[in-house]
Amino acid sequence: MLAIAALVAGTAGTSYAGSKAQAHKHKNTAVLLDTVTVTNYGSAFAGSLTTMGAGSGKHDRPALWVKGANTLLGLGTGPAGVSVSSADAHIAVSIPIDLLDITGFGAAAGLSNGPGTGFAEIFSPGANKNTIPESIIGTRNVSFDNTGCASLGDPLPCCTGVNAGTCQFNTTGVNTPQGLAYEDPYDGVNPGRDILAIANTLPANFFSAEDFLDGSNGGAACAAFGGFTVGTIAEFDTKTLVSGTPGYNDNAVPFNNTPVCTLPAIAIPPDYDEPPTSCPEGSVNNTTIGGCLTFLLGPVALAYDSTGFLFAVNEAGVASGGPGFVTVYSPGAFGDAFPAAIIGLLPTDPTAGAFVDPAKIGVLSGYDYTDDIIFVSDVGDNSIKIFAPFTNFDDSSFVYTGTELGVIHGGSTKLKRPEGIALGFDDDALYVVNNNSSSLEMFTDISSDLGGGDIPPTLIVQGRNTKLNFPVDVALPVFTPSSTSTYGGEDAAR
Repeated sequence: MLAIAALVAGTAGTSYAGSKAQAHKHKNTAVLLDTVTVTNYGSAFAGSLTTMGAGSGKHDRPALWVKGANTLLGLGTGPAGVSVSSADAHIAVSIPIDLLDITGFGAAAGLSNGPGTGFAEIFSPGANKNTIPESIIGTRNVSFDNTGCASLGDPLPCCTGVNAGTCQFNTTGVNTPQGLAYEDPYDGVNPGRDILAIANTLPANFFSAEDFLDGSNGGAACAAFGGFTVGTIAEFDTKTLVSGTPGYNDNAVPFNNTPVCTLPAIAIPPDYDEPPTSCPEGSVNNTTIGGCLTFLLGPVALAYDSTGFLFAVNEAGVASGGPGFVTVYSPGAFGDAFPAAIIGLLPTDPTAGAFVDPAKIGVLSGYDYTDDIIFVSDVGDNSIKIFAPFTNFDDSSFVYTGTELGVIHGGSTKLKRPEGIALGFDDDALYVVNNNSSSLEMFTDISSDLGGGDIPPTLIVQGRNTKLNFPVDVALPVFTPSSTSTYGGEDAAR
């Protein structure tokens, strides 16, 4: 699966508004139209975060380069997803797995050899060099083998022997986080909050807590995936998080928390049948969105539109020959939420099989959500696929299944394992990072190229000076205030 992280950067001299000095330096040549932040996987234990200022040319140094032991970006798998808050320019980044228990992520010494289940961290605007994150979201002393008793017949090490009783409850629900996305703070859905959504590729979950109350939930959807779904989406109001050097948020509960159960009904006494009436302690996982009706299957990327719809790229089934696909959740959705749209999954619909191995997603918001356009990078065939998600309503499945508008693909595109993708701020630019070539591409006038094709980029940022090192994701703040709520309104911010 892909790694994803979210981070925020900007300084007085290098803001998201752009850099006149850089633009003047590169007069009459292509330059970046926006300031963008990129996560770099790098080599083992050498992850980093680079911010390229607006006006930067193809070989320029980054305006900001976050790297070093204090950053925690190199504690394991390297950073994955990144997102920048449109409210205050904080940068959120995900670290999917912690292999070094420097931060307390991972089981307590002597109790487990398992790696930690990862965390998300938030950097302040202007963060640079070996800086300490402002906040960390994740529960420390939790690893893959001490989160609970996975099943009655196959207990984890913390359930038996000398380690019995050492299982830790993952309060935050953050588990192998990949994608991150800040909600539009001006969409009117959660006034006064700055919501950060985190895509967790684990755990496998069999029921939402809602299923304990309503036996109609979950069954059919779980059956479609062999009896379970994989992964959750946990949301947090970042205004309520602990800040410090760093500020640990071990006990932060997800916004609109609706736990899921990681045990199948047949393993839960007394009835051993669906629906269960409870979930054993140690097998409950906190989250905002989770359960069989969500159709989540290893979410690796997230993006919001300007009305509050949340888009998720699901990739877990690809390794076993299944499809990758996109699910879309209505504004304010939580619990065992059925998607408003599913693109690329349902076999009878036009977009079935559209993806080979989808990675990341960007949304071009319309004046109304029905006018949204999504761009999805596909590492399986080195392409970017373009869809109108809220079209082709399937009456039998009660979801939109979308229309593929075009595919950006071919030798002229220079796409080489394209991963992170982002839409520019009000300038019709599309940004893509290529993992294999350690490059950042900018395509311009993208709204006139929705039909796709073998389109050359306007600019490729690449080379030693840029500090791009196996980049994974790219982000920038994309939302601005509007006069009224943009939910279904005519003044969406883009």
